[in-house]
Amino acid sequence: MQHHYRVQLQKLDDSAAVLQFDCQNHDDIFAILAKSQGKLKLSEAEHQALIVGLKLFSEVMMQHRKEELFKEFQPHFKQFIGHLKRTVRGSGPEALE
Repeated sequence: MQHHYRVQLQKLDDSAAVLQFDCQNHDDIFAILAKSQGKLKLSEAEHQALIVGLKLFSEVMMQHRKEELFKEFQPHFKQFIGHLKRTVRGSGPEALE
């Protein structure tokens, strides 16, 4: 099941600088944010940026996993995600599933 999102980024010191795009992700990013909230030693803004950024990146990487750009990085990314999941799971199962 694909979840559909609209992402908007606005530069705060220049209200005319706005980037907006629609994307899909195989995960419910809001559910992951809720499950992982307070389980990382990050501010709320850092937590949101990390989870949203990782999920957006991982979806693009998954769609292009055979391309040379991502092939070399995949094992390192999987290792990082595994460590992140173990860190979050310390406070409860399935947090980033």
